[in-house]
Amino acid sequence: MKKLLKITIITLSMLIIFFLGIIIRLVLVRTIDINKQEKHMEMIRELYESGQHDDLDESNFVNFDLDNPSVKLDDIRMLASHNSYKKVGPAIGRFFVGLGDSFAEARALNYGYQSITDQLNLGIRSFEFDLRFRNGVFELTHVPLVDQSSQAVNFELVLEEIKLFSEHQTHLPIIILVEVKDDWMMLDPFLDAFDQNALTLLDELISTKLQTYVYKPSHLIDETEVLSDVIMNDGWPVISDLLNQTIFVLHPGNYTAPYYEMDKTLQKQSMFIGSYYTEILPSYASFFVQNDVDVEKIKTLVDQHFMVRTRIDSNLHFSQSRFLDAMESGAQILTTDFSIGRSDLSIEDVIYLENSKTIIIKED
Repeated sequence: MKKLLKITIITLSMLIIFFLGIIIRLVLVRTIDINKQEKHMEMIRELYESGQHDDLDESNFVNFDLDNPSVKLDDIRMLASHNSYKKVGPAIGRFFVGLGDSFAEARALNYGYQSITDQLNLGIRSFEFDLRFRNGVFELTHVPLVDQSSQAVNFELVLEEIKLFSEHQTHLPIIILVEVKDDWMMLDPFLDAFDQNALTLLDELISTKLQTYVYKPSHLIDETEVLSDVIMNDGWPVISDLLNQTIFVLHPGNYTAPYYEMDKTLQKQSMFIGSYYTEILPSYASFFVQNDVDVEKIKTLVDQHFMVRTRIDSNLHFSQSRFLDAMESGAQILTTDFSIGRSDLSIEDVIYLENSKTIIIKED
C-alpha cells in the first residue's frame, strides 16, 4: 500500500511539474516576442535614420493612377491581412485550444505573418488587430496564453512603426480594423478590463503617436454635420488627398456605444466607428463589417458610398465561389488568410486581386 501511494505521489508530482513546464513555456512566448519586437524596432529606426531603406513605388501594387482626381477612397478595393500581427505559436498551445474548443479550430490557428513593415513593403494596406489591455499597456494578441504569439505585442511600438513608414514612403491610405478583446481573460491574470478610461487612453495614444498621419472623423465632418449623411451625399475624399494617412476603425461590438458617447459629434475620436448592417443607419455609419459575403447587403451599402469589409475566406479554407461573390459585391476591404504578408505560405498559395495587385479600382 505504501509503495502504491509513493508511486502515485511521484506520478502526480511529475505530472504537475510537466504541466507547470508547459505553462511556463507558454507564458515565455510573450516575453520572447516583446524582446524580438524591440530589437526589430531598433533595426527599423536605424534603417530609416541611415537612409538605407528602399523607396517604394506604390504603383507596383495598384492598377490605377494615384494622382487621378476622380478616384475616391470608396472607389478602390484592397486586400487585408487577417489577424495581421499573429505568429505561429507553439503546437502545445493549439493542443489546449483543441481540448477546450475543437481541433478544427486549433488547426485554423496554424498561420502567421511577417512584420508590419514587411507587409507594408509587400503592398498590404489594410490590417486587422486584436487589442487587449494588460497592466496599463495596449497589446496585440489573439488568445491569452494558448495562442498569444505576436509579431507586434506592444501597440505603441506598432504605431511608431507605421509612422516611420509614412514619414519615409509615399503610400495609399492604410486602413486598420481594431477589435477590442475581453474574452478569455481568466487565462492571464494581468489583463485589465477595457473601461471608458482605457478607451480614452487608446484614443490619445493613436493621436499622439501618429500625429498628422492619422485621418480622423473630424477631418471629414465638422460638429454640425452628420457623418453618415456626408458620406452618402458627398462620398469619401479622393485618394490623392489621403496619401500617407492611416485610418483606424473600431470593430463593432460592446465598445461601440461607450466610444461614441465620448463625443457624439465625432470631433474628439481618433477612430471611425464600425457598424454591422441594419435597416436604420446610425449617425456615425462609415465602415461596415460584413463577415459573410452577402452580395445584396454589401451592394446596398457600397451604393451609398459606405466602406465595407468582408472576409473572402475563413479557417484557412479558400473558396473560389466566395472570392467571386466578394468581388461581385463591391466590398472595398477584402480580408484573407492567404495574403502575401504571410510568413508561412508558399508563393503559389498567395491570393492577389487583378494582375497580381493588392489594391485595384472597382469596375463600374
